[in-house]
Amino acid sequence: MSFTDYIKKMLTGQSRSSDSAELSASQTTSSKTEKSGPTILAIDTASTSLSTAVLINGEVKGELYEDMERGQAEHLMSFISQSLEAAGIEFDAVDGIAVTVGPGAFTGMRIGLSTARALGLARKIPVVGVSSLEAVAYGVSERDQQGRNILVALDSKRNEIFAQAFDGRKRPLSAPECVAPRQALMIAPPGDTLLAGDATPRLLTAAAHAPDAFYDTTAPGLPRAGNVARIAASRWDSGENLAPVPMYLRAPDAKRIEDQGPKKDK
Repeated sequence: MSFTDYIKKMLTGQSRSSDSAELSASQTTSSKTEKSGPTILAIDTASTSLSTAVLINGEVKGELYEDMERGQAEHLMSFISQSLEAAGIEFDAVDGIAVTVGPGAFTGMRIGLSTARALGLARKIPVVGVSSLEAVAYGVSERDQQGRNILVALDSKRNEIFAQAFDGRKRPLSAPECVAPRQALMIAPPGDTLLAGDATPRLLTAAAHAPDAFYDTTAPGLPRAGNVARIAASRWDSGENLAPVPMYLRAPDAKRIEDQGPKKDK
């Protein structure tokens, strides 16, 4: 069953008995083929872009990416459908869904997470979270890295940035933080450090008089769904993926009415 047909059935509330039969047939067919690792649908909407991809036997297929500050909710389903079609599989063949949990834009995080949860619930398959910061670090090439540490900096659209340090094997060296650019530089361990992420220009400016050397990379400044899928697959059996809940590092811009103004005396 195509992804579009599957969504139509979800929306119309049709019985899943036929779905179960189709899934059973699909599994019988796929069992004849050697499978190496899970088939993962990956989604990223946590920043100012939209990206989807499918990982099959360790190979990324059907990856789509587009800068998109608004309109992610309207385009996400179409992107998923196109990625599945380009990968040459139907939605029934997906073993799990990986989604970025932030840090990033509040609305974007909610779009990706709510969609991933709904699809996972409908199919009864796992939904796992991946940090946006780690997904960017994963995109740094070995040619750029050469064993050096990485400092990922993502734009929060405010004075602060989201930052986290990683070692030469892309393992976290610090917790994700929301800090000023100069404070972010202090997160990096001593020595030469590569900068990655869309807030890199702000860090390079702040690093002009830093005692250590900081270098730009050719890595994409925002997460790519293909890397999100690879990270999720590497932790699939160990269960070390993050829970599919938003990673908030700062308070939301919009406050509830009862949170505004002075507190009333009881």
